[in-house]
Amino acid sequence: MNKDRNAAARKAFDPAKLQLLLEHIGRLLPDENERRAFYDCSQTPPPASLRINPLQAQSHRLLPHLHRLGRAVPWCGDAFVFPESEKGLGQMLEHAMGAYYIQAVAPMLAVEVLAPRPGERVLDLCAAPGGKTTQIAARMHNSGLLIANEIQHKRIPALVGNLERCGVVNYALTRAPGAMLARYFHNFFDRVLVDAPCSGDGIVRKDQNMLNYWSPQDAARLAQQQTGLLRAAYHMLRPGGTLVYSTCSLSLEENEHVVLGLLRRFGAEVEIRAIDGVEYPPLPADQAAQFPAEFSRCVRVWPHRHDTEGAFIAHLSKRVPTTNPHPEADAATWAAETIHDPAATAAKKAIEERWQGQLPCPPDQAFTLSHRHLCLQPALGPALQRQLPYFVRAGMRVARRHKDYHYLTQQTVALWGHLLQGPSVDLNREQIQTLFQGQPVHLDPPPDRKGEVLCRFGPWTTCRALVKEEGRLLEGMLPRTFFRPHLRTLD
Repeated sequence: MNKDRNAAARKAFDPAKLQLLLEHIGRLLPDENERRAFYDCSQTPPPASLRINPLQAQSHRLLPHLHRLGRAVPWCGDAFVFPESEKGLGQMLEHAMGAYYIQAVAPMLAVEVLAPRPGERVLDLCAAPGGKTTQIAARMHNSGLLIANEIQHKRIPALVGNLERCGVVNYALTRAPGAMLARYFHNFFDRVLVDAPCSGDGIVRKDQNMLNYWSPQDAARLAQQQTGLLRAAYHMLRPGGTLVYSTCSLSLEENEHVVLGLLRRFGAEVEIRAIDGVEYPPLPADQAAQFPAEFSRCVRVWPHRHDTEGAFIAHLSKRVPTTNPHPEADAATWAAETIHDPAATAAKKAIEERWQGQLPCPPDQAFTLSHRHLCLQPALGPALQRQLPYFVRAGMRVARRHKDYHYLTQQTVALWGHLLQGPSVDLNREQIQTLFQGQPVHLDPPPDRKGEVLCRFGPWTTCRALVKEEGRLLEGMLPRTFFRPHLRTLD
């Protein structure tokens, strides 16, 4: 299946398929000028955009440059859009340090509507590759509990990589079908995001090749899966909580019809809330007549109106609790623990003494040792690991133990290196570029120290390295995933 799909994706762009897409959603654009604008817009790539990551302490330093280079996103105050010529954002040092996340503008709106707060319990039901998950963690200030669920095993490495690069600590990663997860988290979460798998007819600007494997039948086929996910999410939401259903599809079948299925099941128990701050056209009268009046509160982001990708967002809530058919598995009975791990405490102390600084530990989190790694994770993490069959991992890996020594991870260096005053060397731009290419750096004059050091460049603590050969050679200790063949900086 995947092989056939990938082969199709390599085919040349077919304008006839775009016309077929236009006919499929054209019922929502009765005005001919609107249809033409959508058609023309779909043949141009969306502008590049990024979102500042406040979990990275140095990210605020980028704001003057970003205001100069781009324009602010109306519904996300810490996001910026760049002109088409602004490329290579993934090659920047600031990106490697986790100071920003490259993300389309439309998906940001879903998290802004979700509006997670510090200390809450939040679920991202379809989390990979992690754009919305990292945005949620940023809004939570890395406190509370964030469950990031992803059923597709092959997508988990990208999700974990983004969570770690962005310094997300308050998460637990699970890999469970929505209905199975609902057995454990009934009426549990303050906020739930369902960014459901969809046909992707709204992202044709980003990937025109998707037209080669898209068909009008996709919407009807996927709607059943989306309905199941939304129903499971509703069960997991506490009364009065916030549920956001979003897709990157524009079709009625994957959006309004899915929400309508939830209302048919739970009736007046479901509340559809308004979404402020976004201008959007209502459905044509003949299409709107299919749905209750409150469906006018749902938002459809049109590429030609907002200069982004397409998206649909529904803001929902739950008026009364639902009944859990599996009360014996209810996570509400799992108490957050005051973890005292003597081995983890000793490892943390040794690291702090070695690097002359304090590793942060918020009140609702704890350090633990797991599989040779010193981790910082939510206090509920150990209970999840013991009792949840679909548990994968929790928290950020701070250091890796080898024999009796704990090596700092790259994520720790990038996020908390400014808190450490241990051995370090200051490098210039050319030397940093060499390290990020995976090559050693020749030092002249040699530093007055040998062994493991932190490498600093301006405000950034970039990585660990070893001073070798009588101080004249600096060998970087960057993971390959952090290599950048053409490293640049935003400033």
